[in-house]
Formats: sequence, C-alpha cells, structure tokens
Amino acid sequence: MVLRLVCVAAAVAAALGLALSAAGDSHGVAVAVPPVALPALGPGERVLPVLGAAPPADTFGALRSDVAGDWHHGDDIFAPVGTPVLAAADGVVFSVGWNRLGGWRLWLRDREGNEFYYAHLSGYSSFGVDGALVHAGDVLGFVGETGDAEGTPSHLHFEVHPASLLALGYDGAVDPTRYLARWRRVARVAAAAAGGWTPFGSRARTGAVLVRARDVAGASGLAPGSLFRLGG
Repeated sequence: MVLRLVCVAAAVAAALGLALSAAGDSHGVAVAVPPVALPALGPGERVLPVLGAAPPADTFGALRSDVAGDWHHGDDIFAPVGTPVLAAADGVVFSVGWNRLGGWRLWLRDREGNEFYYAHLSGYSSFGVDGALVHAGDVLGFVGETGDAEGTPSHLHFEVHPASLLALGYDGAVDPTRYLARWRRVARVAAAAAGGWTPFGSRARTGAVLVRARDVAGASGLAPGSLFRLGG
C-alpha cells in the first residue's frame, strides 16, 4: 500500500514537473520544491479565512527549515489574537487538536474534496470539533501564536491542498495567494455562524434573566432551616 502511494505521488509530481527528495517523512515522500500548479477547486463559495482580513502577502515557498522539504506550505494572515478564524468553504472539520509545529490546529475538507489547514490558533468555537459540518463563513476558532509561532506576531497559517494533489500528502500544498485574492472578504458574522462567539460590544439574545438573588454565605448546613430564614 505504501509503495502504491509513493508511485502515485511520483506520477503526480512528474506530471507537475516537481522534484521528489529521497528521504520521506511522516506524510510519505517529501517534495523538494513547492508545487507551482494552481488546480481549480471546483464550484461553491469560498471566503477569506480570517474575519475582516485582507488577502495576505505571498509567503508560500519561503525557507522553513523545520518542515518537510524546508519550504513554507502556506500563507500567514496576520491579525490580533482572538480574531475569528472562518471556514473557507462548506465542508467537514477534522484533525482538531495540538501538534508541535502548528500548535492548536484543524483541517477542513470541502464538498469537492479539497482540504484546508489552519494553524497557530488560540482556541476553538463550538464548530471547531471533529466531524462538524460547517458553512463558508462559520467561525471555527481564533487567531493565536501557538506551536512554532510562539513569540511571533499573531497570525493564522493557512494552507490549500487541492483534491487532485492529495496523493502528495502534506506536500500537495499549493500557493494560497491567488486563491485568496479571489475569495470574498467577511466583515461580520451572523449569530448562527458565530459558533458560540459573541463580538465585544454586541448585544446577544438573552438566555436567562435574573429576577431574584440571595447571599447564602451566612447559611449553615448544620442548622436546619437557616437557608429558608435567609430568604426572609
């Protein structure tokens, strides 16, 4: 099975004019140079993955000595810690959790089979769980600086893995920059898409109203009726 995957990866790489390194990693065969292809991702709306963010500068392919192939597999979208991170497309969330490089991270697979990687999060919304079905623009989590981003300006590390290149494993990532330039910018999220997050200063729908309160600090569990007497 492993040999078959390696052969498939080699065939895909050859078709794209890529060089494969001799050494493999946890994802299989490492690509020595980043892919230059930009396959179509198929139909469906896609949005920028950080609330209010503009398309980022292109950092794809830059030298990164601590990752497979020694190149940056995505773009970094800088924003303050806690800025909502959004589902780029309708799809299913998977592989939610921690790893050494990505810190708190997750993956999103859209309806066409394309996969998107989100890393360095500071936390998750209620949609940030394995198996969650989400829509483009739903809040998945929040910008942070976890993993190997600790001590750097807070940002989302975002990767695009087209379905047609998944045989290359992690090294099937392509440059997100031109995709992001075409995706819709989201300036605000509806309550249903917030995933339990409420913007500062907004007025959320009240779930309960406090109509009466009592200080029970003076009540004693050893004295029958003391709580009742506090109620006066």
